[in-house]
Amino acid sequence: MSEYRDISAGLAARLALEKYGFRFSHALGQNFILDDALIARIVEAAQVAPGERVLEIGPGAGVMTRCLAEAGASVTAVELDRSLEPVLRAVLGEGDVRLVFGDVLKLDLAALMGDKPYRVVANLPYYITADVVLALVTGAKKPESITVMVQREAAGRMMAKPDSKSWCALAATVQYFGRPEPLMELPPKAFTPPPHVDSTLLRISLYADKPVQARDEALFLRLVNAAFAMRRKTLANNLTAAFSVPRERALEWIAALGRDERVRGEALSIAELARLSDIIGDHMAAEKRR
Repeated sequence: MSEYRDISAGLAARLALEKYGFRFSHALGQNFILDDALIARIVEAAQVAPGERVLEIGPGAGVMTRCLAEAGASVTAVELDRSLEPVLRAVLGEGDVRLVFGDVLKLDLAALMGDKPYRVVANLPYYITADVVLALVTGAKKPESITVMVQREAAGRMMAKPDSKSWCALAATVQYFGRPEPLMELPPKAFTPPPHVDSTLLRISLYADKPVQARDEALFLRLVNAAFAMRRKTLANNLTAAFSVPRERALEWIAALGRDERVRGEALSIAELARLSDIIGDHMAAEKRR
């Protein structure tokens, strides 16, 4: 049982943080949510049902972890900072929570989570937001949904539309695999210590059947990164550099897509990027047959 089983998770976390002399690390992006009512709203918004499996990345002091477990979820919590172990043990006790200490970007999530469906719910350290989200949506064992607290600007980038200033490789990749939507906005004062930015709770619902499907997803992802590599350059120049082909070949690909040779990568929709990926794949296959 929890060392503080008779009090709320938020109060338990505050007491444990003080008892064990925990020092927040700016370098690790440690901004915890210790408000029980707010955490309850976040867990409710994540739509986690009793019996579901949840991967929590960066549990911090364990307030959301405990709330998820009390909601009936089977939680695997991955924490980088080992100094939080006594705090987490005190707040969580021996409930249905598996604590894993390590860098989530270096863990084999397929091995960690197994074959059964799972969801991600996390108050992510903002400096790893893009890397973690990309790892989750492109990984071998994808979650059904990702509900994460992120910097408001990062949420805006992931929800950006084609031919807009914010349309980027991150947005195209996330929206190829799932549908991002904002759930709530949080001011800095909702966190301890307060960050210097506003935050958004974002849910990405991953597609069981994608509305757009590239034949070769590895090639599609390579193309997406190439298309946005240098925003001031034309798509033809980026393709020439990324695929080590003559400019004339890149222009052939763009013409086959039905686009002007001066088009820039950020003007392409996900459907166009997938189609261009297929065009490039067909040309590569034809080259190998020669």
